[in-house]
Amino acid sequence: MAKTHRHPETRDVQPRMLLAFGGGLLVFLALAAIGMKLAFNTTPSWLLHPANVSPETPDLQTAPRQDLVKFRAEEDRQLKMLGWVDRKAGIARIPIGDAMWALVSNGLPDWSQSDITASEPADCNLLGAAVPRTPQARKCQQQGGGTGR
Repeated sequence: MAKTHRHPETRDVQPRMLLAFGGGLLVFLALAAIGMKLAFNTTPSWLLHPANVSPETPDLQTAPRQDLVKFRAEEDRQLKMLGWVDRKAGIARIPIGDAMWALVSNGLPDWSQSDITASEPADCNLLGAAVPRTPQARKCQQQGGGTGR
């Protein structure tokens, strides 16, 4: 057998074409990134505007400790104040010290002995539907205020 001279294959990837493809891919990616940046505004809007200028953005606390001190002082002031919560309903606010003294001297009210008077039959129906087994619901039903359950 005779030795034949082998030549390199010509169907392999040519290095010049590989470099051209890689360079073209990099150029395409760079142009695509620039195009996306131009097409979509990705700059954060909060960097463009100074703080507390836009009415759409909330005001941030500049001194949270002082705000908390003021808030607690206002709560304490309301706890020591006498006034109406709802005048039409007859609900008043009394100072917390007076409320504790009244509770200690009079004790808790006995709710089991309270007389339930329903102004409308619907009141007894609501009471019976919400808590049907309570003595108040039975007393309301016995007074003829409604059927309940």
